[in-house]
Amino acid sequence: MRKYYSPKQSKKTNAKIFSTLTILIIIIGLVASAWFVLQILNPVKIESGTTFTITKGEGVNQISYNLKQAGIIRNMFAFETYAYLKDVERKFIAGEYNLPAVVNIKRLTEILTSGQPADEWKLMIIEGWTINDIAFKLESLGLFQAEELFAATGFNQPNNKFSFDISNYKFLDDLPPHSNLEGYLFPDTYHYFSYATIDDILRKMLNNFDKKLTPALRAEIKTQGKSIYEIITMASIIEHEVMSDQDRAIVSGIFWKRLDAGMALQADSTINYITGKKTPAVSQEDLKINSPYNTYMYPGLPPGPISNPGLASIKAAIYPEESDYWFFLTDEDGRVYYAKDFNGHVRNKNKYLK
Repeated sequence: MRKYYSPKQSKKTNAKIFSTLTILIIIIGLVASAWFVLQILNPVKIESGTTFTITKGEGVNQISYNLKQAGIIRNMFAFETYAYLKDVERKFIAGEYNLPAVVNIKRLTEILTSGQPADEWKLMIIEGWTINDIAFKLESLGLFQAEELFAATGFNQPNNKFSFDISNYKFLDDLPPHSNLEGYLFPDTYHYFSYATIDDILRKMLNNFDKKLTPALRAEIKTQGKSIYEIITMASIIEHEVMSDQDRAIVSGIFWKRLDAGMALQADSTINYITGKKTPAVSQEDLKINSPYNTYMYPGLPPGPISNPGLASIKAAIYPEESDYWFFLTDEDGRVYYAKDFNGHVRNKNKYLK
C-alpha cells in the first residue's frame, strides 16, 4: 500500500534534510579551512643554503611547480590559493633568493614577493650572555625590538609563556613549567639572511645547541641521573665564576659536592644575575636580596640557568673534577684561589680581595 505524507510532514522532512546538509557543509568547510591553514603555516625543512630562482616572466603556476619540484613546498594548490587570497599572484619578483633552512608557505611568499637581496648580517653571541644581552644586541643593530625576543623565548613574560614552538627539540623535554629559553641560545657567531625573523634566529641557535650537545654527552648526563636542565643551569653558573677549563672542572666539582652535602652553592654569579652587576665579589647588601636566585639564601640550584653557557662550561658541568677543596674565590684579574675549609677561605679573602 502506498504511503502518503502530509504537506506538514514533508516540510519537516525537508527541514531536517536541509539542517543535516547545512551541518555537513559547515563541518566540511571547517575541515577544509583547518587543512588549508595547516598547509600554509606548517614549516618544511630544506637543505641549508638552498637557493631558488624566479625567472623574469614566470607566473604563479610556474613558480609553484618549480617550488614543488625543488621540494620547497608540498602542495601547489595551497601555495597558489594563498597567493591569490593575498592578492600577490602578480607580485613575485624575478631574482635569486637564499632561503631559510625551515620555511612555510606564508614566509616563502613574503620572501619571494619582497625582492630583498639575499644579504647576510652577523650576530656574535658571547659565552655567558643572557637573553637580555642578546635582545638588546639585536635592538642595537636596528633589526628587532628587544621585546620580540623576550616574547619568543618566554623571558620576562607572564607565566613564562613563549611564542616559539619548541616541540621539535627533545633536549627541552625536561624544561620545567614556567621556564624560559635562558641557557639554550648557544653562544657562537651566526650569519642570517636579511629577511630572517625572530623564529629564524632562535631556530638556528637551538639547532646549534642540539648539535653541540652530542649523544655521548647526553648519555653521560643520563648515566649520572641528572637532567639536561640541571646541567645547563650549573654550566651557566660556572661560566661566570672562572675562566680556564681546569678551573671550570674543579669549581664544578666543588659545586656538585656542596649540593650533595646539602650546602648552599654561595655563587656570586647568581647574585649578579639578580642585580645585573658584573663584579667579582658581591656586597653584604646584595646578599640580603630575597630571591630564589640567591644561592647564599636558598640551597640547591637556582630555578634555572642564569646565562647561555659555552661548550667548555657545559662539559665542566658534566665532567667535574674531584678535589679536597670546598671553597674558592676569584680576584679582579681572574686568578682563582682554593681552600679546603672556611678558615682557609677567609684567609684567601683577606689576602687576595681588595
